[in-house]
Amino acid sequence: MMSLKNFVLISIAIFGLACVYAQIAPGSNQYLPPKQNGYDYPGPQKPFTPPGTPARPGGTPARPPPRGEPGPDHVHMPGMPFDFEYAVNDVETANDYAHKATSDGDVVTGEYRVQLPDGRTQVVRYTADWKTGYHADVSYEGEPQYPQGPGGRPGYKY
Repeated sequence: MMSLKNFVLISIAIFGLACVYAQIAPGSNQYLPPKQNGYDYPGPQKPFTPPGTPARPGGTPARPPPRGEPGPDHVHMPGMPFDFEYAVNDVETANDYAHKATSDGDVVTGEYRVQLPDGRTQVVRYTADWKTGYHADVSYEGEPQYPQGPGGRPGYKY
Protein backbone atom coordinates (compact mmCIF):
# COMPACT_ATOMS: atom_id res chain seq x y z
CA MET A 1 0.00 0.00 0.00
CA MET A 2 1.24 3.50 -0.89
CA SER A 3 1.95 5.92 1.91
CA LEU A 4 0.57 9.43 1.95
CA LYS A 5 4.10 10.84 1.58
CA ASN A 6 4.75 8.83 -1.62
CA PHE A 7 1.33 9.79 -2.99
CA VAL A 8 2.03 13.51 -2.46
CA LEU A 9 5.51 13.24 -4.05
CA ILE A 10 4.18 11.38 -7.10
CA SER A 11 1.30 13.90 -7.45
CA ILE A 12 3.74 16.83 -7.36
CA ALA A 13 5.96 15.14 -9.96
CA ILE A 14 3.00 14.50 -12.28
CA PHE A 15 1.76 18.07 -11.84
CA GLY A 16 5.25 19.42 -12.63
CA LEU A 17 5.50 17.32 -15.80
CA ALA A 18 2.04 18.48 -16.86
CA CYS A 19 3.11 22.13 -16.41
CA VAL A 20 6.27 21.61 -18.44
CA TYR A 21 4.33 19.82 -21.18
CA ALA A 22 1.70 22.60 -21.29
CA GLN A 23 4.44 25.18 -21.88
CA ILE A 24 5.91 23.35 -24.88
CA ALA A 25 2.67 21.87 -26.24
CA PRO A 26 1.65 23.17 -29.65
CA GLY A 27 -1.08 25.77 -29.48
CA SER A 28 -0.39 26.62 -25.86
CA ASN A 29 -0.61 30.23 -24.72
CA GLN A 30 3.07 31.22 -24.54
CA TYR A 31 2.90 35.02 -24.91
CA LEU A 32 5.40 34.96 -27.75
CA PRO A 33 5.36 37.09 -30.90
CA PRO A 34 3.09 35.63 -33.59
CA LYS A 35 4.65 33.38 -36.18
CA GLN A 36 4.43 34.18 -39.86
CA ASN A 37 1.24 32.55 -41.13
CA GLY A 38 1.19 33.42 -44.80
CA TYR A 39 0.47 37.15 -44.41
CA ASP A 40 3.84 38.60 -45.26
CA TYR A 41 2.92 42.16 -46.27
CA PRO A 42 5.62 44.78 -46.57
CA GLY A 43 5.53 47.68 -44.12
CA PRO A 44 4.29 51.12 -45.23
CA GLN A 45 6.72 53.34 -47.11
CA LYS A 46 5.72 56.44 -45.11
CA PRO A 47 3.87 56.81 -41.80
CA PHE A 48 0.09 57.20 -41.89
CA THR A 49 -1.28 60.73 -41.57
CA PRO A 50 -5.06 61.23 -41.39
CA PRO A 51 -6.53 63.36 -44.18
CA GLY A 52 -6.17 67.07 -43.53
CA THR A 53 -3.37 66.61 -40.98
CA PRO A 54 -0.19 68.37 -42.03
CA ALA A 55 2.98 66.37 -41.45
CA ARG A 56 5.77 67.81 -39.35
CA PRO A 57 9.39 67.64 -40.46
CA GLY A 58 10.65 64.11 -40.00
CA GLY A 59 7.43 62.51 -41.26
CA THR A 60 5.52 62.41 -37.98
CA PRO A 61 1.95 63.76 -38.06
CA ALA A 62 1.10 66.99 -36.23
CA ARG A 63 -0.71 66.63 -32.90
CA PRO A 64 -4.47 67.10 -33.21
CA PRO A 65 -6.12 69.97 -31.31
CA PRO A 66 -7.64 69.18 -27.90
CA ARG A 67 -11.07 67.56 -28.00
CA GLY A 68 -13.94 69.98 -28.39
CA GLU A 69 -11.85 72.72 -29.96
CA PRO A 70 -11.46 73.28 -33.69
CA GLY A 71 -7.93 73.37 -35.02
CA PRO A 72 -6.27 76.63 -36.04
CA ASP A 73 -6.77 75.84 -39.71
CA HIS A 74 -10.42 74.75 -39.31
CA VAL A 75 -12.79 76.13 -41.94
CA HIS A 76 -16.38 75.79 -40.77
CA MET A 77 -18.86 74.76 -43.42
CA PRO A 78 -22.48 75.07 -42.23
CA GLY A 79 -24.63 71.97 -42.55
CA MET A 80 -28.01 71.63 -44.16
CA PRO A 81 -30.90 73.08 -42.09
CA PHE A 82 -33.48 70.53 -40.99
CA ASP A 83 -36.58 70.11 -38.86
CA PHE A 84 -38.11 66.77 -37.83
CA GLU A 85 -40.37 65.24 -35.23
CA TYR A 86 -41.68 61.75 -34.43
CA ALA A 87 -43.50 60.05 -31.58
CA VAL A 88 -44.34 56.46 -30.65
CA ASN A 89 -47.05 55.56 -28.12
CA ASP A 90 -47.78 51.82 -28.18
CA VAL A 91 -49.86 50.90 -25.13
CA GLU A 92 -49.63 47.14 -25.76
CA THR A 93 -45.81 47.07 -25.57
CA ALA A 94 -45.50 50.05 -23.16
CA ASN A 95 -43.33 51.98 -25.62
CA ASP A 96 -43.79 55.72 -25.28
CA TYR A 97 -41.09 58.01 -26.65
CA ALA A 98 -40.68 61.05 -28.89
CA HIS A 99 -37.95 63.12 -30.50
CA LYS A 100 -37.96 66.49 -32.24
CA ALA A 101 -35.04 68.56 -33.47
CA THR A 102 -34.34 71.63 -35.59
CA SER A 103 -31.17 73.02 -37.06
CA ASP A 104 -30.26 76.23 -38.84
CA GLY A 105 -27.14 74.59 -40.29
CA ASP A 106 -24.88 75.60 -37.40
CA VAL A 107 -26.75 74.87 -34.16
CA VAL A 108 -29.02 71.88 -33.51
CA THR A 109 -31.66 72.18 -30.77
CA GLY A 110 -33.98 69.42 -29.77
CA GLU A 111 -35.80 67.42 -27.18
CA TYR A 112 -36.49 63.77 -26.66
CA ARG A 113 -38.80 62.07 -24.17
CA VAL A 114 -38.81 58.50 -22.90
CA GLN A 115 -41.40 56.85 -20.64
CA LEU A 116 -39.47 55.08 -17.87
CA PRO A 117 -40.61 51.79 -16.30
CA ASP A 118 -41.44 53.54 -13.03
CA GLY A 119 -44.02 55.77 -14.76
CA ARG A 120 -41.97 58.97 -14.99
CA THR A 121 -41.05 60.61 -18.27
CA GLN A 122 -37.40 61.49 -18.84
CA VAL A 123 -37.06 64.70 -20.87
CA VAL A 124 -33.74 65.66 -22.46
CA ARG A 125 -33.46 69.12 -24.00
CA TYR A 126 -30.24 69.67 -25.88
CA THR A 127 -28.22 71.97 -28.08
CA ALA A 128 -25.21 71.03 -30.16
CA ASP A 129 -22.93 73.03 -32.39
CA TRP A 130 -19.66 72.60 -34.20
CA LYS A 131 -17.64 74.68 -31.75
CA THR A 132 -18.75 73.67 -28.24
CA GLY A 133 -20.29 70.23 -28.82
CA TYR A 134 -23.32 68.63 -27.17
CA HIS A 135 -25.02 70.16 -24.11
CA ALA A 136 -28.00 68.43 -22.49
CA ASP A 137 -30.44 69.36 -19.73
CA VAL A 138 -32.13 66.25 -18.27
CA SER A 139 -35.35 66.49 -16.25
CA TYR A 140 -38.12 64.14 -15.12
CA GLU A 141 -41.88 64.57 -15.17
CA GLY A 142 -44.28 62.72 -12.88
CA GLU A 143 -43.82 60.69 -9.72
CA PRO A 144 -42.32 57.20 -9.67
CA GLN A 145 -44.82 54.38 -9.16
CA TYR A 146 -43.93 50.86 -8.12
CA PRO A 147 -46.86 48.55 -8.89
CA GLN A 148 -47.58 45.31 -7.06
CA GLY A 149 -46.60 42.12 -8.84
CA PRO A 150 -47.89 38.56 -8.40
CA GLY A 151 -48.33 37.54 -4.75
CA GLY A 152 -48.20 41.14 -3.52
CA ARG A 153 -44.51 41.50 -4.39
CA PRO A 154 -43.20 44.59 -6.20
CA GLY A 155 -43.04 44.15 -9.94
CA TYR A 156 -43.98 45.35 -13.41
CA LYS A 157 -46.16 43.76 -16.08
CA TYR A 158 -44.21 43.16 -19.28
